[in-house]
Amino acid sequence: MTIQIKSRISGDVIFEYPGDSLKNAILIDVNLSYADLTNTDLSNAILINANLSNADLRIADLSNAILSNANLSHADLRIADLINANLTNADLSYADLSNAYLGIADLSNANLSNADLSHANFSHANLRLSDLSNADLSDVYLGDANLMGSNLRNADLTGTEFRNAKLEYKNLIKANLSKIKEDFYEVLNQAIPEIDFLEKSILEGKIDGSTYEGKCACLCGTIEKSGRFGYECDMRDPNRPIERFFLAIRAGDTPVYNPVSRIVFDWLQEFKEKIKFENKIGE
Repeated sequence: MTIQIKSRISGDVIFEYPGDSLKNAILIDVNLSYADLTNTDLSNAILINANLSNADLRIADLSNAILSNANLSHADLRIADLINANLTNADLSYADLSNAYLGIADLSNANLSNADLSHANFSHANLRLSDLSNADLSDVYLGDANLMGSNLRNADLTGTEFRNAKLEYKNLIKANLSKIKEDFYEVLNQAIPEIDFLEKSILEGKIDGSTYEGKCACLCGTIEKSGRFGYECDMRDPNRPIERFFLAIRAGDTPVYNPVSRIVFDWLQEFKEKIKFENKIGE
C-alpha cells in the first residue's frame, strides 16, 4: 500500500510513502512544502530537516516526533498534538500553533518569531534560547517551562501564565506587557489606600499569585486584607491579565530573585510617581 500526500493548494500528489501509515515513518530531508496533512498521524515520525513550510497540519498527531532542523514556517498547526516532540533548531516563524499542545516538547533554539501561539499549552516545554520575538503568546500556558535566554522582544504576553517557569528579567522586560500593566493600573486606581501595604507585601515576599486567601495572597487577595472592601472586592477575576501575571509569584519570592515580582514592583513605583504628579497638578 502507498500513502499519497497531496498539495493543499493544487490537490496534486507531491509525495508518496510506501506503507499504510505515517506513524513511525522516516522522512529525512523530505520536501513536503504546502502538503495537506490535516489530522494525520505522524506520531514518532522522524522528520529531521524536513521542509513542511506552509503545510496544513491541523489536528495532526506529532507526538514524540523528531522535527529537529525542520522548516515549519507559515505551517498551520492549530490544535496539533506535539507532546514530547523534538523541535530543536526548527523554523516555526509565522506558523499558527494556536490551541496546540506542546507539553514537554523541546523547542530549544527554535525560531518562533511572529508565530501565533495563542491558547497553546507549553507545560514543562524547553524553550531555552528560542526566538519568540513578535509572537502572540496571549493566554498561553507556560507552567514549568524553561525560557532562559529566549528572545521575547515585542511578544504579546497578555493572559500568559508563567507559574513555576524559568524566566529572566532582561528578556521578559522586552516583551509587550502593555495590557497587563494597564490592567494593573486599573486595579491600583481603585485601591490607592492599599498601595503602601501592597508594596510592603511585594518587598517582603508575601505574595502568592495562586490564592486569594492566606498569609500570602494574590493581588486582589492582598488588597482585600485592608478590610475596606468587605469580604472580597469586585475586582476579583482569575482570568484578568494582571492576576494571571501574578501567578508567577510564589510565597517567598521578592523583586531581587523573581523577575515578575521585580516588574510589578517597578510598575508600582511608576504608578506612585504618577499619582503624586497628578495631585500636584490639581493643587
